[in-house]
Amino acid sequence: MTTISITATSSILPPRIVTNTEIGDMLIAGADPDDESAAEHIQMVKDRSVLIEKKTGLRSRRFFTAEDKPVLVGLGLLEQMAKGRWNDIDAVLVSSSSNHGFPGVSQQIVAEAKARGYDVGAPFVLDIGSNACTGFMYALTIATSLMKGLGYKRVACLGIEFSSRCIAYDPMVFGTSTLFGDAASGVMLEANVPGVATLDEVRATSLIDKDQIGLIRGGGMEAFYPDRPVPRGARWFMAGPPVAVGATRILAQEIERYQQQGHTIDWLIPHQANLTRILEPACKKAGIPLDRLCASFAETGNTSSASIPLLLDDLVKSGKAKKGEKALMVGFGASFAVGSALAVIS
Repeated sequence: MTTISITATSSILPPRIVTNTEIGDMLIAGADPDDESAAEHIQMVKDRSVLIEKKTGLRSRRFFTAEDKPVLVGLGLLEQMAKGRWNDIDAVLVSSSSNHGFPGVSQQIVAEAKARGYDVGAPFVLDIGSNACTGFMYALTIATSLMKGLGYKRVACLGIEFSSRCIAYDPMVFGTSTLFGDAASGVMLEANVPGVATLDEVRATSLIDKDQIGLIRGGGMEAFYPDRPVPRGARWFMAGPPVAVGATRILAQEIERYQQQGHTIDWLIPHQANLTRILEPACKKAGIPLDRLCASFAETGNTSSASIPLLLDDLVKSGKAKKGEKALMVGFGASFAVGSALAVIS
């Protein structure tokens, strides 16, 4: 029987902090000068910017600079986790809502590593993007399958998000563009060796139907040309109220699924969506104490597929979690794709 351990975690948060007032100013600056109703929308943004924290729990988010490159940020994650053992990395999986196209970021990371003289070998590479915020959980599921089914020994799963380059800077999309922030994070999985935690169970599914297929949509940067702007019509859109209702239900149901199997959830690591409208209500419904909720949303915003490994990295390195405690990771994304995993702290 193959035991899959998390042997390393890593995260990168950009140093630039963007407050609610600043993001509001950025949206106002992007107003269409030919829009006759622009003045009305600008006033709406000014009024609503002061209410963001009250309505969502969000105080600030982080943005990468124009000089930051997804490939180099991803390589930085991998350098932290490879620990000099490059040749035995069997696969590199990159989840991202903000990087699309080919050659993929996973391919470019491997190419850059080889250019720097690292003995990387010939790993399986894959970019995962269409499931948006739950992409990292799908990556964990694929990695687990590769390790249990094909005998892979060492797999890197990375979440790399440059959301600031994919949101619209326009007062009309206030409810979407104020929520997202940038981050990168990841884990290294290894088979049959000790680590900081073991994966006890992993699952991926979806609740897709015709009513939910368009609730969250948008495009990303071209992976090979990240400096090119995302077309205006492809910038991200999210239907706030129905997404919040659906996400709360999904999160509560996924927690209850594990509870009904007899698992005690010592720590909850959910995708960071809306703190006051999704995460806290779901915890209340499922009986999870708020001091056991791992949350970065107030300071980072929604970091999409990077949010769960970002929190796992903090939980592991902070020392808050004790040996034997169970951490449930739950992701929910576009069209209500769902992924979850139970990790036991070592």
